[in-house]
Amino acid sequence: MMRFLRSLIGCSLLAASLALAAGCSLTPQMETPNAEADLPAAYDTPLLEGGPLFTENDSTRFDPVDWWTAFDDPALNALIDTALVRNLDLERTRAVVDEIASQFRIARAPLFPQATATGSYNRQSQPANVGIGGALGGDAPDDARIDRFTFDTYSLSLSLSYELDFWGRLRNQRGAALDRFMGSVDAVQTARQQVIAQTISTYFEVAALERQIQLGEEAIRVLQERVDLAEDRYDRGLVRSFEVYALRQELQAAQAEQPQRESQLADARGRLSVTLGQFAGNVDEALMQAARSAPRNEVLADLQPVPPGLPSDLLLARPDLRADARELNAAQREIGVARANRLPSFSLTGEGGVQNSTLDDLLNIDQRFTSLVASIAAPVFQAGRLRAEQRAAEARYVQARATYEQTLLTALQEVHAALTAYEKQQEQYALVQDQLEQATSNASNQMRRYERGIGDYATALDAERTRLQTAQRLTTAEEALVGSRIALHRALGGAWVAPPEADDPRLFRDVYRSPTADAPTD
Repeated sequence: MMRFLRSLIGCSLLAASLALAAGCSLTPQMETPNAEADLPAAYDTPLLEGGPLFTENDSTRFDPVDWWTAFDDPALNALIDTALVRNLDLERTRAVVDEIASQFRIARAPLFPQATATGSYNRQSQPANVGIGGALGGDAPDDARIDRFTFDTYSLSLSLSYELDFWGRLRNQRGAALDRFMGSVDAVQTARQQVIAQTISTYFEVAALERQIQLGEEAIRVLQERVDLAEDRYDRGLVRSFEVYALRQELQAAQAEQPQRESQLADARGRLSVTLGQFAGNVDEALMQAARSAPRNEVLADLQPVPPGLPSDLLLARPDLRADARELNAAQREIGVARANRLPSFSLTGEGGVQNSTLDDLLNIDQRFTSLVASIAAPVFQAGRLRAEQRAAEARYVQARATYEQTLLTALQEVHAALTAYEKQQEQYALVQDQLEQATSNASNQMRRYERGIGDYATALDAERTRLQTAQRLTTAEEALVGSRIALHRALGGAWVAPPEADDPRLFRDVYRSPTADAPTD
């Protein structure tokens, strides 16, 4: 029996080798999508003179890994580390990768011979006077006649089946599943970037709102003092009632803004908790205290520009583009699968084993049985189903191509917009920062004049109000600058964090290529 099994396995492997050598693929050759073929050589963005543009000959490239460390904020770094571990959206995306890896293994399995071991016991008992027993024993004397026949059969067998992949159908199924697995790895990187971006933007939103609430309280105190002073001067006939009324309105407006800011702060802290995979209000207060006290003005003003590279870099840098490209390749392979389904299929089936009426002698080689079947099956009439499946696969390819081109065009537009927006936000932040320095200097000067008796207190209070208002504008400009920085990094893609090596789902592990590489062809 072992000789038979070795022969059967050898024949199956030989047939598989011949099929792979002689087989062909019905996957059509497609032209490069128009958007990729017409990709511009450089970004046409109206940046400031000397802006961070790269050329073909530039040898350096911006490394975006852990780019947020440029903010020099340990509290932010700790929150991002927590989010990458505990965020539930990211956990769900990782589970999707595991599912697709299993689906790849399912699609890969038919490329190998399928072996099934079977053990059985069959007991059959029937009257002897029916069927062939009755025909053979009908003339026997009554004392020699057998009333019943009882048969015991023990069997042990191994069956092998293999489909010759002559048209490349199974290889295309495997290749499509592999493309989708690689695309799911890219999807994890996209989700990781989204989680990091949400953490950074919400963190700075919380810090900005807390700072604005604090500045608002100071502004209310100054305005209240200014109203009291105006009312006193009105009682003495030194100012008109309109000035008192205007100051009261300004005070009430400042007081009305505080509840809205506090509501926005509660919402932002809740969203930050959800991003970190926690219940609302469970964010470490020590980290938020560090966020409130972190000096950012000089750090934000001195942030280095982000060199965008070349437009062609997007094809390798942005994980969403890579994922759509993988899906396009998978859709192309599925056309080959649909074409192959319309052609004959070839298969080999072999079975060998032993049978005996007693369990003790079951392994007796003389009781062996064997069978080998080669078959061909061709679709004759399917009522147009197979042709419709091919057309559906071709339509899915057109959809995937349009999605890929749309993503590429959107990516270029996002880079154009993000580069310009970041430059302009830097300008705005620098201007507001200068305004705050001037307002601070003026407030200090007016207070010194009052203390020396050469200026009035109302002027000093007005200067302090201007300083507080400018400080609030600076916090808004700070949040906008961080948002534009995040948008630029998202537009340019890249590995924000070094991704862990994904498990290669293939049976024979090759040197695993990074998600930026093209999926290996079969």
